[in-house]
Amino acid sequence: MKVALELIRDETVESPVESPVESPADAAHRSLEAGDYRAALTFLMSAYGDGIFRHCRQVLGDAALADDVHQIVFVQAYRDLPKFQGRSSLKTWLYSIARHRCLDAIKAKRRWLNRFALTRKYPERIDLRPPADELVDAYAESLRLTSCLERLKPNARIAVLLRYQEGLSYYEMAEVCGERPATLQARVSRAVLRLRRWMEVSDDV
Repeated sequence: MKVALELIRDETVESPVESPVESPADAAHRSLEAGDYRAALTFLMSAYGDGIFRHCRQVLGDAALADDVHQIVFVQAYRDLPKFQGRSSLKTWLYSIARHRCLDAIKAKRRWLNRFALTRKYPERIDLRPPADELVDAYAESLRLTSCLERLKPNARIAVLLRYQEGLSYYEMAEVCGERPATLQARVSRAVLRLRRWMEVSDDV
């Protein structure tokens, strides 16, 4: 997949600088309007690549799988840029692609586990986290939160991350998820209540 992405980006993008303060997102829009899809992809990766990878990693809980999905997202984005009609922002459009590809990856992983994992005996998972006395309070709380996030259903986890990690409004989230803002707000509220309850329980352990 990385090879495919490199083939897309194999040409040096020379883009005229209209303004010294032009953001990569603005440059992507300008390149898209000019029909320069290679340049648009490069600017989109500069503007949102790190955020998309971080989002995929936290949704999937697997850095290697997140890297694969991250590559797929931008390959698909390049393929579909000529069809982009501007009904949403490029940012929410990319996160919508990422959401669908993350859900695909979760389903594929579950199918693999159902087919193969139960036929083999694996050793118990080793806890590689540093000892508690070596962790500062903030890091320890981050670990607990990550563990609690993994207990949420995928759609709830994605909604919480889009809202609190990516800072999207509920209207932007609606564009990403294809659901009503009120539905997503209710989903996030329920998920936050669960997270708080689970965090309180983990504090007592």
